[in-house]
Amino acid sequence: MQKNKKKDFNMKIQKQLILILSLFSVILCQAQDRSQEILDELAQKTNAAKNIQIAFSYEMQNVDADIHESTAGSLVVSGDKYILKIAGQEIISDGKTIWTYIEEAGEVQINEVDAEESFSPTKLLSSYTADYEASLEKEFTENNLNYYLMKLIPKDKDSGFDFVNLKIEKSKMQLSAFILYDFDNNVFSYLIKDYITNVSLPTNAFSFDASKYPDVDIIDMR
Repeated sequence: MQKNKKKDFNMKIQKQLILILSLFSVILCQAQDRSQEILDELAQKTNAAKNIQIAFSYEMQNVDADIHESTAGSLVVSGDKYILKIAGQEIISDGKTIWTYIEEAGEVQINEVDAEESFSPTKLLSSYTADYEASLEKEFTENNLNYYLMKLIPKDKDSGFDFVNLKIEKSKMQLSAFILYDFDNNVFSYLIKDYITNVSLPTNAFSFDASKYPDVDIIDMR
């Protein structure tokens, strides 16, 4: 039961993280001119990178329920391919296959990418671009850096969350934080610690190399 809860927790984070990257390219939102310009510039710069590597901290808070969870992780994305490392798990996808390595259990689960699932950044880019109302909430300075605070409200009320705030550093036109508010008063915060583009990756970076884990149990669920 504990393993299932941990898997559900990490799958939720996985979906949210891929959503972050999809929101980088929200370029068709019906927003005010200034909001549109900021999102266009953010999307243009982000899409120019052949890959993105992020180190982040994650917090989940619900004041009413006295819940506070935190962890750290990393994410590498290149098109439909990604590597997510968080909470003792490493999730790798080459766009067709997903490997979920669970260190504590000493196993890797192999699944095909489901066409109906929302894990593909490319699919999310195409399906989310016109689905938000965007607004520029404010411009502010913090620790001698200047930021935009953008608010994105999903047009689909069944989206599962109320709204998203994007904190964008002006000088780099780069996402600094992503904060998601759902309808249960949960607040999911992703604070980006390091953001690197165009890193050198081995050709097999987005596949699981079983030879590095000789004692791992392979569970092929395809």
